[in-house]
Amino acid sequence: MSVGWAPAAPLLYQAGTRMRYDEAVHQFVPAQLPPGVFACGRVNGVHTARAADGERAGSAAAAHCGFGVARAVSVPAEAASPTHPWPMAAHPAGKNFIDFDEDLQLKDLENAIQEGFDNIELMKRFSTVGMGPSQGKHSNMNALRVLARCTDSTPGEVGTTTARPFFHPVPMSHLGGRGFEPERRTPMHTRHEAAGAVWMAAGVWQRPEYYAVTGQSRIDSIHAEAMAVRNGVGIIDVGTLGKLEIRGPQAAEFLERVYISKYAGLKVGMTRYAVMCDESGVVIDDGVVARLADDHFYFTTTTSGAALIYRELSRWNTLWKMDCGIVNLTGAMAAMNLAGPKARAVLAGLTDVDLSLPYLAVRAGNVCGVTARLMRVGFVGEWGVEIHVPAEHGAAVWDALVAAGKPHGIRPFGVEAQRLLRLEKGHIIIGQDTDGLTTPGEAALDWAVKMEKPFFVGQRSLQVIATKPRRQQLVGFMLAAGHTAETPKECHLVIEDGDIAGRVTSVAWSPALQRFIGLAYVRPEMAEDNRKFQIRLSGGALVTARVARTPFYDPENLRQKESA
Repeated sequence: MSVGWAPAAPLLYQAGTRMRYDEAVHQFVPAQLPPGVFACGRVNGVHTARAADGERAGSAAAAHCGFGVARAVSVPAEAASPTHPWPMAAHPAGKNFIDFDEDLQLKDLENAIQEGFDNIELMKRFSTVGMGPSQGKHSNMNALRVLARCTDSTPGEVGTTTARPFFHPVPMSHLGGRGFEPERRTPMHTRHEAAGAVWMAAGVWQRPEYYAVTGQSRIDSIHAEAMAVRNGVGIIDVGTLGKLEIRGPQAAEFLERVYISKYAGLKVGMTRYAVMCDESGVVIDDGVVARLADDHFYFTTTTSGAALIYRELSRWNTLWKMDCGIVNLTGAMAAMNLAGPKARAVLAGLTDVDLSLPYLAVRAGNVCGVTARLMRVGFVGEWGVEIHVPAEHGAAVWDALVAAGKPHGIRPFGVEAQRLLRLEKGHIIIGQDTDGLTTPGEAALDWAVKMEKPFFVGQRSLQVIATKPRRQQLVGFMLAAGHTAETPKECHLVIEDGDIAGRVTSVAWSPALQRFIGLAYVRPEMAEDNRKFQIRLSGGALVTARVARTPFYDPENLRQKESA
């Protein structure tokens, strides 16, 4: 179709030009240009004498820059408008399309106006006119003409929608250059480099994936790091975890509201696992909450969720106006986890804290003369303690622990060994073993949900979800002992009767158990212990797995509670 011209005026609008509707050419033209801005040609309402108008504008621009004097150029008025003032024609059978991008007809805009969206900005948002790939280049002028006629006004009175950059799309070539990504490093970064760290990105942080050893493959290095933790002692940098502090008379009540478990009754000097859901009941983060005093809590979040969770908690506190304050200490604190049956022996001579502290306890004290918080947590399944110290002392404390651990064969371990160790314990990783739809029950976290609480974020959604059949269930699985063929990978599909019945979220060879283990989502009826199911490999072959109860390793959880 051809319905006339639409002026390419967004740059004029963005420069602050005042526009008016010219009935002679049926388009908007500049009424008052800002200093230093000049217009010519069709955007100026000149269609037949564009060369003359260009000479006029060019000489005026040169004069503005100090080159000569603006010429007096006569630009004749248009003899006839090249644009149709009303390009829509009524007919009984056809459809009057206004916006081909958005599939909008004349009647759609008329309905929008009838519903009360009779302002050009409101009509645009209600109908989506001009929001397609052409960004209104063929539809906006006609849309405002429709609005003007329906409201018995003129196009000039209706006006135009706001013009925003960019008028032209950004070429892919402009986006194909060098990328710049923020990168954060922990205080122990140089120590990891010296130890042969192979780096991986964890959110914006750089973390050691594993530590390379000459003559040892990647997977052998990972397994050796894991076995060092199982049989001796290992140390890992966990300073990338989000570290938040909350103080105030209502601090406990605030945590009750944002986490699905209970914290009001948590004893001072103890910690508790913490899971957070959004309003839809989906798991979004986890960590550990430590109670340092009646009105003082210190808690961790996932590495990738630190900034997001801090913003979300700040948003909730702004809405609720509770008597407590939240501080983000992620960058201010360094943290390391010392774990293994020999960990207590390594730490014994370096701290004034009584290391007979029970599992899940938290204590304040000194480590290597530095003020520290020690938390007895067991993510890797061995006796271990997280040591949190001011960031400026992180490297010194790390050096002292490594030096004290040398007689015990201490070995730093990276993210991959930690993932293997936690898998042996059946611990989930948020974002790997969950996704944007996973609820606590599906992720085998029913035990953490305290529905009897008066309120927590996501509670109402979980109440509704509980009345419906469960979609899926996270289970542990094992492959047959001695399996040497191709093994499943994360995201490989679980197949039942030829249909997709779930997916693998974690899988690895366990050197401690000497077999392949993993976590997978399956249909609820498939979650029975020892039930066999099929996993489809990349090439289409099927491998048989068996549902196994977690923890795979040390099912009584004795090793993380006592030191060997």
